[in-house]
Amino acid sequence: MASSGDGGNNRDHGEPRMPKDMKGLLRLCAEVSDPNNENKTGQEVVTNLDPEKQEFLENALSDLTVNPVQRMKECIHLIKTTPDTDDGIENKLQALEELLEWCGHIDFAIDFHKIGGFEVFSSLLNHEDAELRWTCLELVADLVQNNPYCQKAVLENNILPVLLESLDKDQNSTVKTKALYALSCLCRDNEDGQKLFTEQDGFSVLMRAMQTDVEKLKIKASFMLNSMCTSHPSYKDILCDIGMVEQFIGLITPEHGPLQEHVMNALLTLITDHDRAKDIAQQPQLNLHDILKERLTVLQDKPEYQEEKEYAERILKLIGSNDGRSGNQDVLR
Repeated sequence: MASSGDGGNNRDHGEPRMPKDMKGLLRLCAEVSDPNNENKTGQEVVTNLDPEKQEFLENALSDLTVNPVQRMKECIHLIKTTPDTDDGIENKLQALEELLEWCGHIDFAIDFHKIGGFEVFSSLLNHEDAELRWTCLELVADLVQNNPYCQKAVLENNILPVLLESLDKDQNSTVKTKALYALSCLCRDNEDGQKLFTEQDGFSVLMRAMQTDVEKLKIKASFMLNSMCTSHPSYKDILCDIGMVEQFIGLITPEHGPLQEHVMNALLTLITDHDRAKDIAQQPQLNLHDILKERLTVLQDKPEYQEEKEYAERILKLIGSNDGRSGNQDVLR
């Protein structure tokens, strides 16, 4: 049979005709999901679709035609030019939310920098509206996470000190938490980021974060400290200098909570293969031996807390008994 000129050759091989418009594309999607639609016209398929499904498909297909770089340029322009009225702030937040969606993709994150997106950071990170600040911090985190190009760009634009300032001085707990998230994404496995973090006294900022009453902040700070000491044991000397061993011990309480596991894991990392940290932990006035024995009593017969229990046992073995005898003895009897 001769081709009819409308894709007949494809049909002879059992392949669907390629759609030429939105309704044709909708019809193709419907055919794939429901073979009963094969002999219906595009209009019939669209008409019979559930309205909610039709709207979803139309929005999804519309997104395929969007130019991401152009959309990001429009969002950047809106943020830079919109006045700070109530409606203006809401529009800026919506623009940031869209940028978050685009910059979750590493290529678009790089494009965001290349088209001048970093120009919005100065005003947003210092904005009086807390939600704008923390949403911008989340954007920074998304940009630099596992993205060496953007990590380098953030460091070159001197944004790390701003992140530290937000973590240390901002009065909003969500802003503090997002700033720590951005710092963690920036410095993880990034030698240049960790070097600058150290030069800017970042460990002291982390320690002060652990002294707040925001548990999420304490957990994230403990996790970041543990990660950095694991990759660079040399940082342990700095932590000893600023009193981090004592800080960790002070956070171990009889009450169970998510923080306890992270704190004990970080303390274990800090005193492992580091005589100075271990000597500090063994100081009688810190009473770490009895604190851990009490924790183990609380955790007894609770298998769901097995990891925390193991951390406590390993720390006890490292510091020895409370009468100053060698840590090689069985201190868990």
